Amino acid sequence: MEPRSASQLAVIIKVTPLVDTLVEAHGFRPDSIYVEYCWLGVLGPTSTFAYRRLGLIAAATPAGSEAPVDLVDLAVSLGLGEGTGRNSLMARALRRLVQFGAAEWRGDALAVRRALAPLTVRQLGRLGFTARAMHHRITEQHRAGGHGAHGTR
Repeated sequence: MEPRSASQLAVIIKVTPLVDTLVEAHGFRPDSIYVEYCWLGVLGPTSTFAYRRLGLIAAATPAGSEAPVDLVDLAVSLGLGEGTGRNSLMARALRRLVQFGAAEWRGDALAVRRALAPLTVRQLGRLGFTARAMHHRITEQHRAGGHGAHGTR
């Protein structure tokens, strides 16, 4: 559910962490190579880059706190123009994050996950060869004690 039924998003939104300790323990940070290679094919490039920015903000925000985010500034920095209307590229990117569970609206605040879970079998089936190969490689490293939510690129 989007905040309000207005035809335009607020210019300044509040971002708060969507805390999920299980996903954070076994998932992948917003700036991980897994998000870039694997989730990009699911979320699309605009929503993936929006998630990377918003997810890092959420990760730096203590649980129960909120960080203000200027949506016009975010949209411009992502090359989406200045629009924040209901059908703007920025609004579509946020809807996609909500649709795939990377974020959820809590009133006027956008709760954003600090990590994303590994893709499901169904999601993997829709990806190309390289993304599937990266999924298997990265999740194997993670299981062996390598990189994951706490790892780097």
